[in-house]
Amino acid sequence: MPRPSSGSGRNLKKTEKRSPLDLWHAFNQSLEEKRADAVVEPERIEPGRRVTALGIDFGVGFLASMFLMLLPVVNIFMTSQMIIMIYLIFRDYFFEGRGVGKNLMGFQVVDIYSGNSPSLRQVIERNGIYLGPLLICQVLALLLNLLLPLLTHSLPVQAIGPLTTTVSAIGNVVVAISALYLFVILPIESYRSYDREDSMRLGDEIAGTCLTN
Repeated sequence: MPRPSSGSGRNLKKTEKRSPLDLWHAFNQSLEEKRADAVVEPERIEPGRRVTALGIDFGVGFLASMFLMLLPVVNIFMTSQMIIMIYLIFRDYFFEGRGVGKNLMGFQVVDIYSGNSPSLRQVIERNGIYLGPLLICQVLALLLNLLLPLLTHSLPVQAIGPLTTTVSAIGNVVVAISALYLFVILPIESYRSYDREDSMRLGDEIAGTCLTN
């Protein structure tokens, strides 16, 4: 039996490749199939209430950061931005999925498969999708700033200038990556929250949570 030509093998590999749009549709389909076992029907939450709740939570996180930054140990190893992001990631775990902002605005986050308040893992998955990478970038930038003085003490004087330039360049790259990520994920999440009848963000789909009144 004659062997297939190498060209046919390449064509077969080409047909197996899937475009990013196909992968995105397949990902959404898998999430829809996962929701088949849900016992809670997501409700539409008015965008204005969600924005107000987020603003309240941001204000609470800001006040918490101002207080914690007064502590000598905390202000060395953390920044106010890090504290705010940590609070925003974990905020839905308090008050049985309502946090502060949602509690005041009259809705909460629940597990769509049980109807109970979300677990800590679900809360991290729900909010970490758009805040987690930013927090990681903040931690990396802080580590660079903490390590730089230690390195300068052990290096010759002529090496300090290039090292400072390198660290500054790395910090700029980290900030650029985090900004690019934010500009991609935040519009997607905002559009889903506004356009969908069930108000489910991508974070809700992944974590298996939803908002209810």
